[in-house]
Amino acid sequence: MAMRKFTFAGLGRKRVAASAATFAAAMGLMSGTSAHADPMPTFDFADCPTLSAPYTPEGSVCIEAIVTSGTFQMGKFNQQITSPIKMTFASALNPDTQLYTPVFGKMRASTMLVQPGIFGDPILSAVYAKPEYAGVFDTPTGPDFHITLGIQVRLTNPFLGGTCLIGDSSNPVTLHLTTGTTSPPAGTAPITGSPATIVQRTPFVVRQATHVDNTFPVPGAKGCALDWGLVNDIVDSQAGIPSAAGKNQVIFNEYIGQKAYTALP
Repeated sequence: MAMRKFTFAGLGRKRVAASAATFAAAMGLMSGTSAHADPMPTFDFADCPTLSAPYTPEGSVCIEAIVTSGTFQMGKFNQQITSPIKMTFASALNPDTQLYTPVFGKMRASTMLVQPGIFGDPILSAVYAKPEYAGVFDTPTGPDFHITLGIQVRLTNPFLGGTCLIGDSSNPVTLHLTTGTTSPPAGTAPITGSPATIVQRTPFVVRQATHVDNTFPVPGAKGCALDWGLVNDIVDSQAGIPSAAGKNQVIFNEYIGQKAYTALP
């Protein structure tokens, strides 16, 4: 993971205060305008990653991003987000270089009903999906708050079993999330998120934002019903995958909380 002079919000250290202020101004972080109307979730910072050398708790920040609503469209699936998706990561300081590195902690999400009766019977064959982390994470620098996130989507029902995946660690669904405006392939209209805005300052800072992406491709399914090729093909047909870039879309309405590592329990 590349290191960079990066803070999610000022860390209060004199040597980074100027760059933090510039970063905050570029993203509109000093504004109080609401990005969406979802109730604020509870933050526990339980999944903050353990920092190893050369990173130190002094100056490092733990960040929890909790998606409270939105949509996740892959091919023919157009899933409403009905339960929170929580992602925890760190902005970890190397005190020798004064550079920050994003370090991923954990992704937590519940299963969600995506399409009753995908194989015909709504009781026996309702399909559930659970997004999971698939090994790709970065926070590229830029005028908008970008997150690169690799995920896999686990599809389950009594017939599919528990190993049916859309994307995996070797070929993840790679989202390039932005609070700005996307640049999808020709023929697809761009979409625009909402910049992070402060909605709480004490006892720790919380922001609202909307991240979006409609530039990513989606691979076909694998591992369904013990990786039986015919079942993989049926899932692909029903889901409309593989699906090219510009044919898929995510909208994540979220709250983003941050707490200094020195303030963690």
